[in-house]
Amino acid sequence: MTATPGDPAGSPGAFWASLALAAAVVASTFAVAAAQESAIGKREVIAADEALQANDWPHAILHAKAAAQAMAPLSPWPAQGEQRLRAIGHDAETRGDGATALHAYGALRAAALSTLAPGTSARWRKEAEAGLVRVAAWEGSGDGARTSAPKPGDPSDSSRDSAAAVLRAALAEDPTPPPWPFAALCGSALAFVGAALWMAFGGPGARATRIAHSVLALAIVVSAAVLLTN
Repeated sequence: MTATPGDPAGSPGAFWASLALAAAVVASTFAVAAAQESAIGKREVIAADEALQANDWPHAILHAKAAAQAMAPLSPWPAQGEQRLRAIGHDAETRGDGATALHAYGALRAAALSTLAPGTSARWRKEAEAGLVRVAAWEGSGDGARTSAPKPGDPSDSSRDSAAAVLRAALAEDPTPPPWPFAALCGSALAFVGAALWMAFGGPGARATRIAHSVLALAIVVSAAVLLTN
């Protein structure tokens, strides 16, 4: 950065100018990434629809899941991918195709878990888990899809209830990590960037330099601790 008489390199003004430039670079990177994810989502939804028209359920599920995972601000494609996964699972239930139903609901749950973030809804995960339990129930009974309520004393009741109970217990284990590791990593990254910029452009001063060194060291230690414990 070239020094000027009114704003020499190493002054607080140079530090804030560098910080603004870094923020602009980060914002531009996120904007490009969001546009890329939105384009991927649109492409995958189109591919899923083409596979659905050909009754190619495995590829339809694969593309719909990819669309559901292509998260970007204000993008409509993840929701459309999730809707298609739910529709594939429901239709497979209706025609008694347990394997396809389990595949679709499992993909829907995986997509919901992989895109979980603070403030997001758990709607699709709950729908997927409910579908998995339903399919496991009638698959466990060995009778195929049910079109009516079971009669009292139905011998398949115990096996159906057992399969559903096993799956409910497995789904009750929440595999999502707590939010604090993500928050700690973000805080460490911001502290690292801020301290590095201050050391480069913040001006002379032994005390300020020692503080910047301490912040850098703390950011590295916190990041390493989070990565090792997760």
